[in-house]
Amino acid sequence: MATFDSRILDRMWQRVEQSKLDSDIAYFHDLMLLGELTVKLMTVATLACVESDRDRQRYKIEYQLSRADGIGEWSRAFSEVLVGPASAFIATEARPFVREFTENFSQGSDSWQRGAIDALSAAAKSIDGTLEEAPRKSSIQWWTSAFAALRNRTRGHGAITGVKCSAAAPSLEKSITALLIGCSIFSTPWIYLHRNISGKYRVSSISGNVERYSYLKSERDHAYQDGIYIGVADRLLAVPLMSSDVDVQDVFVANGGYKSKSAQVPTSSYELLSYISDTRHRKSAESYQTPPESLPSSETEGKPNLDIDGNSFANIPPGLPDYIRRPDIEDEVIALLKEADRYPIITLVGRGGIGKTSLALEVLHRLTDAGDYFAILWFSSRDIDLLPTGPKPVRPAVLSKEDIAKQFAALMHPSSNKEKGFKATEYLAGSLSDRDPSRRLLLVFDNFETAAHPIELYQFIDSYVRSPNKVLITTRMRDFKADFPVEIRGLKRDEFEDLVVNTARKLRIEGLLNHAYIESLYDETDGHPYFAKILLGDAQREGKAVPVKHLFLNKEDSLRALFERSYGLLTPAAQRVFLTLSNWRSLVPRMALEAALLRPQNDTIDVSDALSQLERYSMIEVVTDQQGDEFLRTPVTASVFGQSKLKLSPFRAAVLADTALIQQFGPMQVIDVARGMAPRVERMIRVIDALRLRGKNYETQMRALEYVADQYPGAWLRIAEFYMESSKEEDWVSARTSIERFLEKDSESVRGLRKLIGINRRLSDVAGELNARTLLAEIPGVEYSEIANAASCFAHAQSNQLIQMDPDARHLAIMNLIGLMDDRIDEATPSELGFLAWLFIYAKDATRASEMVKKGLDRDPSNPHLVKLSRTLKDQGEL
Repeated sequence: MATFDSRILDRMWQRVEQSKLDSDIAYFHDLMLLGELTVKLMTVATLACVESDRDRQRYKIEYQLSRADGIGEWSRAFSEVLVGPASAFIATEARPFVREFTENFSQGSDSWQRGAIDALSAAAKSIDGTLEEAPRKSSIQWWTSAFAALRNRTRGHGAITGVKCSAAAPSLEKSITALLIGCSIFSTPWIYLHRNISGKYRVSSISGNVERYSYLKSERDHAYQDGIYIGVADRLLAVPLMSSDVDVQDVFVANGGYKSKSAQVPTSSYELLSYISDTRHRKSAESYQTPPESLPSSETEGKPNLDIDGNSFANIPPGLPDYIRRPDIEDEVIALLKEADRYPIITLVGRGGIGKTSLALEVLHRLTDAGDYFAILWFSSRDIDLLPTGPKPVRPAVLSKEDIAKQFAALMHPSSNKEKGFKATEYLAGSLSDRDPSRRLLLVFDNFETAAHPIELYQFIDSYVRSPNKVLITTRMRDFKADFPVEIRGLKRDEFEDLVVNTARKLRIEGLLNHAYIESLYDETDGHPYFAKILLGDAQREGKAVPVKHLFLNKEDSLRALFERSYGLLTPAAQRVFLTLSNWRSLVPRMALEAALLRPQNDTIDVSDALSQLERYSMIEVVTDQQGDEFLRTPVTASVFGQSKLKLSPFRAAVLADTALIQQFGPMQVIDVARGMAPRVERMIRVIDALRLRGKNYETQMRALEYVADQYPGAWLRIAEFYMESSKEEDWVSARTSIERFLEKDSESVRGLRKLIGINRRLSDVAGELNARTLLAEIPGVEYSEIANAASCFAHAQSNQLIQMDPDARHLAIMNLIGLMDDRIDEATPSELGFLAWLFIYAKDATRASEMVKKGLDRDPSNPHLVKLSRTLKDQGEL
């Protein structure tokens, strides 16, 4: 048996070795599965090495593979990565890996590549002499295509005999072994990363030495999504189309079976298969919905050539026609850009849609007239245009340092551009460093955060830019230092009014607006221009001014006149609730408010009645999300009034304590409502985790979160995940309790039952795992593989005597699983028919068991499980 430092390959080889003891057909069959897994692992590993580019070459291949139903498509994708357009974007550090696959080796070579090729050729010849023989010179690319042809001949369209299997298997094993042992991609670290609530990572080894990444266990300033990664040099590259979990109990690879979103299917998905355990599950394909064809350019992409613009050369796109002047900030930015000796990098930072790009364009067009720069060059990484009709994906003009350097050289047309050995990146670096005032440059990077590696790109810029040259950046996220940041916030009131009036005129809805509406719109959007345009678009569609529910009054005496009488009519409980809500200018989830007010330290309060009073007196607003969860908002005017009342209120100490607990759920704005309670739960989980790490008591916070969970069942899942971060047995028991509480609310949750299955496996509770699998199998419309998994679990538990059941209960369980499988038998794979056959054997129905075996063998004569089961039944005289 070959041995590998890999949890995937070791377990797969164990399966091969076990089948080798069963029969030559089973042995050959599992070798072919190992070969399929090998092709897929090589493909996803090399695909992980492909950097993002503006034409989305990597995405196109991932899009295809999410829908690929055969190993031939994987083989073609492998070649596409190695020699197609995507190959130009393979990371420099990964090129040695790729070279192992593309290098040709002649017959007689002692390389592992040639050994794998010749052995596979010999195996194919043993099966079918018409299959292609290995060329005199070939690479591993040939191996993958030849393997796909062999697979197609034997499993796709063939029914090979045991004799041929016996003849081919040794060569096939030799070929696969040579590849897996020789190929560097299988000895490099493969890990599963899971980010704990604390921000640190759990690093689970899949293969190779992962010690070099142990720093992730103690550092928080990294941003990796949960998933599988390969280590290439000092980088971790995300592996697509694979999944596992923190315990790496199993590893799944994409296996086709794509299903589109429909009325019956809530989300598009594709199948993932474990070649080790033959279990399957589905994964959302929502990230692979954008068509792979080229996207349109952004409306703010730079011009293709440098033209004379005023008194400078520039490729700046035209200013936006609806731009609203912001004199103060425009003058500030212009002054910074005119400054010759300081501030080489200036960053306009702010929320998406706040107006960073439009302001930059206005400033730059004014600068061209002044002639302060020889040339102003615009580079856009924008991948989404925020249009009045909604966000639309667009094609970025540049993503990487190399993209920028090439575009820079194309715009500047240096004479050295045509010389052999010209390097665009070095030319860009030299130009940034050039101190010639007559050649002063301003480079503008729009939507900097969407660049492929913004931190590395910034470091490059910062290393080379020298006065009098400057760089202007627009970005939503600023993760770097040494620049001069200018924060772009919402429009000022007069600027905002100009925006509303101009937009209303364009939409022809001037008659729908009045001063009060414009005022309330400003408060609702906080002067955010994009959201203001969205709301005005809604007004046009509705044919009326859509209420924005906020009216702001500036003067304290007006506040008193508006609210004093109403406040005096409230019950003490309602006053108490009002003061709590007023003490924090944020939307508050109703569940969080109730959890705080119902603390044991507080007197009993009828929160529902108090909120009803406040709503009737218009002292609060209730916003409801799509799930029906309520979020409470105190208008600015009411909030200011309430804070003045709180200063002398006898409730003050209790209100401050309640507010502190509510704040631990995190702040919210109106635009956050669409995201529901999930982010609030996540924030509180983080608070609890931080307390746990410091050894502090978190009973109050956990009790509040459990209160929320009773109304928002999804919180039980996060509570369970919190406990699952621990290695303590009692915490895993608490995790199970939390999942069970969730399932009391949603007994048909596939996600919840899968978590319960995993927890019971961790707790070695075979009976609990079987019960959870059975519940999952009983859900109407569940994937048939889940029913088969339940049958497999039952058969395993029975054959190994892992659980004790009284005869009646055992019979009922068997008949239940038989009924579930038999009702949808047309969906069963040959292997799954084998599981059903075992159930019939346990039910002492040898006739039906034989029928299942025959039905399965008719579809897959070489299926090792069915072959073995057939032999068993024959020995018992049932076939």
